[in-house]
Amino acid sequence: MTRSSMLLAALLAMSGSVAAEGAFNTAEDAIKYRQHAFQLIKENFGDMHAMIKGKKAMDDAAFQRRAEHLAMLANIPFDAFKVAGSNKGDTEALASVWSDNAKFNDIAKEFQLASSTLATASASGDAGAIKKAFGATGKTCKGCHDQFKQD
Repeated sequence: MTRSSMLLAALLAMSGSVAAEGAFNTAEDAIKYRQHAFQLIKENFGDMHAMIKGKKAMDDAAFQRRAEHLAMLANIPFDAFKVAGSNKGDTEALASVWSDNAKFNDIAKEFQLASSTLATASASGDAGAIKKAFGATGKTCKGCHDQFKQD
């Protein structure tokens, strides 16, 4: 099992307990949790990007696995922004995450939907649909980064 697969499994296991308990021990735990989730999102998206751009050989099965992982991961980090005090500390999240939380949540939902659509498209084998869904997913990432993340 690769390091990223083990981390994904751990995050998915923790996400169930987080949803059930609705809490982290500290704000710093919430920050670290969402940073790890975003790192896995970046790794999966980056690998797919390399395949789409021809920087890496296209492997349909690997692409589909990455897309499925991304769809799962898209649901993980956002509860950790709801933890009191998680707006302070070692975070690249801008204050707008909390001051314009409705918009942040809308973009998070768009990302989740786009990621799910990408996973579905990747299973179809339709290259055009996959590229379109990949682009739409990337657009939601950029939209969130532009408004809610420090450079």
